[in-house]
Amino acid sequence: MYSLLLEKLDEEKRVVIVALDEIDKLVQKNGDDILYQLLKINDDLSKARVSLIGISNELTFTEYLDPRVRSRLADEKMVFPPYNADELYDILAERSRLAFENGTAAEGVLHLIAALAAQEHGDARRALDLLRVSAELAERQGEEHITEEHVQRAKNKIELDTVIEAVKSLPTQSKLILLGILLNEEIGNTKLTTGEVYTTYRDLSRKTGVTPLTQRRVTDLISELDMLGLVHARVRSFGRGGRTKEIQASVPLLDVKKVLEKDEILAEARGYRLKVQTTLL
Repeated sequence: MYSLLLEKLDEEKRVVIVALDEIDKLVQKNGDDILYQLLKINDDLSKARVSLIGISNELTFTEYLDPRVRSRLADEKMVFPPYNADELYDILAERSRLAFENGTAAEGVLHLIAALAAQEHGDARRALDLLRVSAELAERQGEEHITEEHVQRAKNKIELDTVIEAVKSLPTQSKLILLGILLNEEIGNTKLTTGEVYTTYRDLSRKTGVTPLTQRRVTDLISELDMLGLVHARVRSFGRGGRTKEIQASVPLLDVKKVLEKDEILAEARGYRLKVQTTLL
């Protein structure tokens, strides 16, 4: 393949620009040998020359490259900031002109979508998704115009869909922990200690036939759920009583619980309810 590439490139005197999008994925999947070959290709060409552009969201990925690759890279970095609201509006306005009849998406609606997307991520794809889902909601209602209400409902729907996809892809042990947190929330225990989460998790493990992990490992998995934004865990200090994590769910209770209970392994926990603890004074 390399010989064939050389032959085609060297057919005439020219500069060929090779742009590799998500270049970090190429390195993660196949190592940096391919990148090394492309970086040294000019040594083997007599007529043509190659210039390489790598595009990545991972700003530090070059730090993990083999030293021989880094030494050949001689890269010049260009960092592009996320789109701002005005830039997103321009993109949305152009797409809406192509997609909709006049007036379907008013300027005010496009400005709202652009502002929401700019505040959260500055991602043009996400902004276009928000416009598309808003239009789908309006169409289902038989409306001829997208309103701000459609946009807000679309935003909630996209966020929920993202959460549900994240929950579906969790390992079984993490699903059990999350289900335990939601079951506690169901009976009013909205702020839990690590020990309380572990007690519920251990009961669910016994009910589903899953071998329980140690409390230390469960604490690590709670931190991972926190990083994913599925739970909120913050450390609380009790003075001489020590420190513990205060854990609460960050996802819609009923929607996520339904998703978890559809898991074959967690099916045995379907309908499981925690007992409300009462204290007599």
